[in-house]
Amino acid sequence: MRVTEKEISAMKFLRTYCSLFTLKGMKKILNESGIPATLDDTRDFLEGNPNVLALNNSRYITRAGAFSHEIFSILPTAREFEQGVFIPGSRCMPFVDSDRISSLFSFYAGDKKLGRKVAEFDSDDAIDMFLMYGEEYAPQYISADPANADLDMVDRNFELPAKVKLTGIDISYLKQKFGFKKGDRILCCVTDWDAGRINIAVSRTSVNDFDRGEIGEMRLGWYALLEKYLLESFERFGPQATIEDQLTKVMFEHRQKLCVPYCGSIEEYISTYAKKVGLQHYGVETRLWYKDQDVPAFGKWNITEYRAHAKSVSAFPLKDFLLAAVPDYVMDEYVADGFFTRSKNIVSDVIDSLCQGEVTLDDEDIRALSLNLKGRGDIISPAYNWFSDQVLGPVRHKALSLFGKINMLVTKADYYGAGAETPFQQDLVILSQLYSHLLRMIETIAFDAEAESGAEAFLLSLDGMEWNFEDIEDSVMASIEKARLASFKVVQHF
Repeated sequence: MRVTEKEISAMKFLRTYCSLFTLKGMKKILNESGIPATLDDTRDFLEGNPNVLALNNSRYITRAGAFSHEIFSILPTAREFEQGVFIPGSRCMPFVDSDRISSLFSFYAGDKKLGRKVAEFDSDDAIDMFLMYGEEYAPQYISADPANADLDMVDRNFELPAKVKLTGIDISYLKQKFGFKKGDRILCCVTDWDAGRINIAVSRTSVNDFDRGEIGEMRLGWYALLEKYLLESFERFGPQATIEDQLTKVMFEHRQKLCVPYCGSIEEYISTYAKKVGLQHYGVETRLWYKDQDVPAFGKWNITEYRAHAKSVSAFPLKDFLLAAVPDYVMDEYVADGFFTRSKNIVSDVIDSLCQGEVTLDDEDIRALSLNLKGRGDIISPAYNWFSDQVLGPVRHKALSLFGKINMLVTKADYYGAGAETPFQQDLVILSQLYSHLLRMIETIAFDAEAESGAEAFLLSLDGMEWNFEDIEDSVMASIEKARLASFKVVQHF
């Protein structure tokens, strides 16, 4: 599926505009760009965009506006200093575009652009440099470094070798020009978020090895303040969708006190100074949370909204909720899958996948679905080439087969409100994460021109997803059935 020039222009705006803007203002921009949008459309567009932060009173700010010219710091390790390099990794989070490969950020000392340099590290040390992406994702970021182009992660079953190469920033100019030495800190600020441009300055180390000078004491206070704000965010907002989202809330709200010249760094805080906060497992992922405590899916930050949502959707038939929840691009991929498998009845195949033999559609539903799929087929068919789909076709087919199973359980869990009271809450978290990962994969197949190059990795990842799904399927189904019976009893009692 091709993104239009108008959509590209709108997305570019959300990567470059650095002032506050309103919902109505964005609607006007979309309309003037030739994109028809209501206020609801505009709200969905903004709140579904990862580069936008929603504020109060229908106001918004882009990540570029939130974090440009704010100060953060990096403390190169002894091993980095020995090799004359520092690795950005996840250490610039949440100030930069985390979708950009670490080695592609541009660092400037004044007008001087620092060069890039490849260095070798133990895998454990390399993972530490990417830890804020989550330990589960760090190997993917490391393997994406151009210096590891010959590293076949599929053949290695996604296990890193003992040593890896990383492309970092050459610090020889800092040594020559500013006398940069071991233990010195690099102060950073983003000057062009969209381009990934970061300006830096050298911050001298303390007068002794223990960093107990005046600046060192202020930095210790900074770490205590960061912990205070993180603990407050746990209470107010609960665990966020990613570690980056948790840090974004804290760093943006408290930027005046945290983005200061004596700031420490997030990775130092986690590894050395954190007392009550740690990286905790959350399903198959990692989150910032209270140290040594399970990360809950529900709490006072979301339980009321969750129950209200379950109550509102239960007023409609499950089949309506099921069909409405499928993204358009997934429906397009179902059509493409029908072309790939040379299906004799795409409508029937889609119904089998989505309904899983558990939900029955009436004649009107089937007629509407048929028209929907036919319309999509009329658009997709002229450009579809069966011969060129031999690499991605099997991936798409396997992904959609798993999507049908996972989507049914996600829909039923949401419909009956199964998450709040179950003892298998973590299994439901895993289900939700598998659903999100699968949607991202299908979206990549749909929109990414380079998706074919990742076909082997996708298939291996799908094998892992299937294994995880089978491991939790029974407990999730039991939780859903318990919630369904409870809702039935409430209705009967009423």
